[in-house]
Amino acid sequence: MRRWFSEPLVHFLILGGLLFGAHGWINRGNDDPPRVLRVTAAEVNWLAETWTKQWQRQPSEEELRGLVADYVKEELLAREAKEVGLDENDTIVRRRLAQKMEFLVQDTARLAEPGEDELRRLYDTEPARYRTPACISFTQIFFKTETAARTGLAQVALHGPAQVGDHTLLDREYATLDEQTLATLFGEQFARQVFALEPDRWLGPVPSAYGFHLVRVNGRENPLLRHFGEVRTQVLEDWHRAQQARVNEQFFDGLLKKYEVVVDETVRPLMGPFAKVGQ
Repeated sequence: MRRWFSEPLVHFLILGGLLFGAHGWINRGNDDPPRVLRVTAAEVNWLAETWTKQWQRQPSEEELRGLVADYVKEELLAREAKEVGLDENDTIVRRRLAQKMEFLVQDTARLAEPGEDELRRLYDTEPARYRTPACISFTQIFFKTETAARTGLAQVALHGPAQVGDHTLLDREYATLDEQTLATLFGEQFARQVFALEPDRWLGPVPSAYGFHLVRVNGRENPLLRHFGEVRTQVLEDWHRAQQARVNEQFFDGLLKKYEVVVDETVRPLMGPFAKVGQ
């Protein structure tokens, strides 16, 4: 049963049902004359529930009257704006509607929950995602210029690092940093080069966002696969993300079959992944 419910096709059918129900709810008053605005207890309850979630208390009678008045005003203005065509060619309105549709598809994809065996399979097939990052410990000597750094490298070889380098607020010793953290501190180029250095030797100059450095790698920690129990939440999120991508793709494929998209030949090179549309 759980495997059946996790199938993307089921998600698509559920989404279709939700959309059908939403369309019926939105157009529930279509039997009324076109100029009628019907305010029911359902709308009032929805307004009160929304208020309660936001303010963590129920609205007073006066506040509820104000909510209803604002709702009626907003609904009338929205209908009039739509009637005179203000919703047409409006980028903000179009994006907001598309965003709400995406949220609905995403919520539908979240209805399914995987079994432990399915999560274990994902964990076993993509171990690189669940490893601890490689870490490095090093000592650095800072120089303002590349020339000074090259001179400093020769001095270190002859006399040691004690009296070498320009003044800086940077630490000399750094321990157990992963590449991302190191890139945040010194820049991506510095982090990439330092992680490629041989250990136990003064090497450089290595450029950074500050200047130039001589670097001695003192130790490395290789990536380790974390236990499933430690990363189960991450595995579950990855599973949901993959399912959501599949449901999104299936839903959009359905839209492309439902709607005819016609493009000019001069526009076709700009269609990207939809280049075959209209052919």
